[in-house]
Amino acid sequence: MVEQWRLRAGFAERLSRMYGREVPAYTTLVDVSREVNEDVLRRRGTDAERLGSIGRVTAERHGAIRVGTPRELQQVARVFGALGMHPVGFYDLREPPASALPIVSTAFRPVDEDELARNPFRVFTSMLTVADARFFDDGLRSRLDAFLADRELFPPELLALADRAEAERELSEADAERFLELAVCAFELSADPIDAEWYASLERVSAVAADIGGVRSTHINHLTPRVLDIDELYRRMTGRGIEMIDTIQGPPLWPGPDVLLRQTSFRALAEPRAMRGADGSVR
Repeated sequence: MVEQWRLRAGFAERLSRMYGREVPAYTTLVDVSREVNEDVLRRRGTDAERLGSIGRVTAERHGAIRVGTPRELQQVARVFGALGMHPVGFYDLREPPASALPIVSTAFRPVDEDELARNPFRVFTSMLTVADARFFDDGLRSRLDAFLADRELFPPELLALADRAEAERELSEADAERFLELAVCAFELSADPIDAEWYASLERVSAVAADIGGVRSTHINHLTPRVLDIDELYRRMTGRGIEMIDTIQGPPLWPGPDVLLRQTSFRALAEPRAMRGADGSVR
């Protein structure tokens, strides 16, 4: 039998491989992070592991996905529940007005200390706030409600396996394999053409609204590893010709207590999406 934490570890590993195929710069980021971690471990010895074993640091991933409705959020909670991941925190990103996004968010992750030590995978999950009149007028909201109600992000077979895994806290080898196959597929970037007019109408509200409500699927839009020296990672990625965001976000490096709220990334690349025009042509 395959326990929940092994399902979680397997899901994180497969998702990482899938995302690396979609975004090759991510694979470079993982490789460079591993090199930096190994160098820090050699240089600092056991002190490098005071905030977690090197196994945990290497395995750790932070992902992000988006869904469109409370029903879809409930379904993704069932999938993550199968992995021993629970919603933690609430983030309202509709304020302040200057940078408002039409979403609210939570983070799914293990909460038990032992489970975190086994595999600390977490996924920041955002939901579109379709009912918020500050973003969507009556006409657009009606169309958006109908579009979202008509799509299926998670097939019934996946949800049934997820419910069993959450209830029994394990799956057979065969069921675990099928669950992981379906779960990873649910977060894969779809190659299906997108209605260009519909996508553009949502994009005028927000690029995030279009990414969630303009397509018939969801996908991983962010995945990052953990690194022991983020400044060195930034230098090495830049040295490899990978365009990074302008700065390392968070407090500057300092000689005081460890600050873990620092992050960086390569610049987001345009996702290759086929668009269908009003005349039916696809480009």
